[in-house]
Amino acid sequence: MSTGDEVQLVVFRVGSQAFAFNIFQAERGLRYQEPTPLPDAPAFLEGGFPSGGQAVPLVGRSTDRVDARLFASLALAIFALSFALRGQFNTQVDIGTVILPTFIQGAAVSCFFIPLISLSLSGLHPEQYPAATGLNNFARITAGAFGTSIATTFWAQRASLHHAQLSEHITRYDPAALHWYSALHAAGLSSFQVKALINRLIDQQAYTMGALDVFNISALLLVLLIPVVWLARNPHPGAAAAAPSGAH
Repeated sequence: MSTGDEVQLVVFRVGSQAFAFNIFQAERGLRYQEPTPLPDAPAFLEGGFPSGGQAVPLVGRSTDRVDARLFASLALAIFALSFALRGQFNTQVDIGTVILPTFIQGAAVSCFFIPLISLSLSGLHPEQYPAATGLNNFARITAGAFGTSIATTFWAQRASLHHAQLSEHITRYDPAALHWYSALHAAGLSSFQVKALINRLIDQQAYTMGALDVFNISALLLVLLIPVVWLARNPHPGAAAAAPSGAH
């Protein structure tokens, strides 16, 4: 109930601290679940809760038997596929085409972060986990900030390049340009309005083409990162050897 100055809140307690937020900000409610233990997790982390399905717990349970580098490589390949699909977008893209790469990317996310943590903590003693986790988070957040800045700058530069290249075709000698000029003039638009409308359409196409460049280059970089994953130490070097020895 939120009438006048009254607001309905969701209140919960963590330890001795109480927290509350507006009920309209809640996305969904979940019953309490026992945490799923995560292999090679820091000593202070009991486990995790699945929020989008059972993919993450399955990956977590398998990392002690399957090389974490395989999961990370699979995740990078799926990420590359999702970006490559986005690289095929155009200005008339439908909602189904937009949703498909996002849906595929969800599988990559579920296969990526637990193996990444396992690889980053491999070879360390438990007392080193907190410092290593903090350093890992710092490196990840810092690299993400640099990556975001580089991607947006590259997008803007590619859009400017495509805008210049597309504008070169709008001349009095181009039949298509003359046709649209005549059609828009016949519709009652002034010369200034016609030029503004055409420039807006060129902007739309240029920024779309710039975004496609970002997606395609991202897909290529993700594929190139797969061999880099295999430079990391195997968190369970005895796991691969245990399977053949057990078969004899």
